[in-house]
Amino acid sequence: MLMLEFEILARGLYRPSQLDITYDPSWRMPATPAIQEWMDTLWEQKLALARAKDIPLFDAPLFRLVEAESTPAGTLRLVLGATGYKEYVTTRVPEFARGRKRTELGNALSVCSVVETSDSYILLDKRQGVDVYVGRYHVIGGFFERDRDSADSKQPDAFGAICREIREETGIQLPDIREQYCLGVVYDVATPHGEMCFLTQLNISLSEVYQRVPEEDEIKRLESLFVTKESLREFVIKNHGNISATGEPNLLMYGGVRFGEGWFKEVMGRL
Repeated sequence: MLMLEFEILARGLYRPSQLDITYDPSWRMPATPAIQEWMDTLWEQKLALARAKDIPLFDAPLFRLVEAESTPAGTLRLVLGATGYKEYVTTRVPEFARGRKRTELGNALSVCSVVETSDSYILLDKRQGVDVYVGRYHVIGGFFERDRDSADSKQPDAFGAICREIREETGIQLPDIREQYCLGVVYDVATPHGEMCFLTQLNISLSEVYQRVPEEDEIKRLESLFVTKESLREFVIKNHGNISATGEPNLLMYGGVRFGEGWFKEVMGRL
């Protein structure tokens, strides 16, 4: 049996008003001069490899997950700091992450969403052109970026971040979205980082989705699954180990919302 590559840190059904986010850019990963030198050296190696393969690679300011919990009041409490893509890719490697606590890592925070059409399909990506989980299924998502995903008050805007990712990767616009919820926060223990999982319900059909024009060329071929209680169960169980470490819990939490807690516990128990 394959080990689970994720841990669910918080789970629920949250609207934007139910997110309680505290952000302080000074809450960074602790780094000694020796650690900084190690990251700089590895980053230069990764830049050289990317140039040789003609793959764009650049540092980007990201939010860092410090803490996440569901509260008795029914809110999702998040404590966020600052990190960057360079810090994430250099601290997630096994030779650095192994033996270190999560508080000692970059812990970049990403966002992803199950996107459900009006005719009961969900959208899937078979990952290509990325540096982790290549060839695996994933839902729609990307990084929570500090310079692009902050509200006017400079507060982190998680719902804005996932809407941006959906728009960039599929062309789906805000008027196409009927309802949207955050389902919780998970932690990828294989490539250490946090991820906020969402459910985005559309008011357009799958055929209309395919008429939308993505803003970026990240998804080479958008795939879909017609969702029933049985089809989602079969997909998750059959593809366990072939779904990204954060896409899998996003699908599981979605199934729990759609088909009930019994469905969630049954499928989790069979992984």
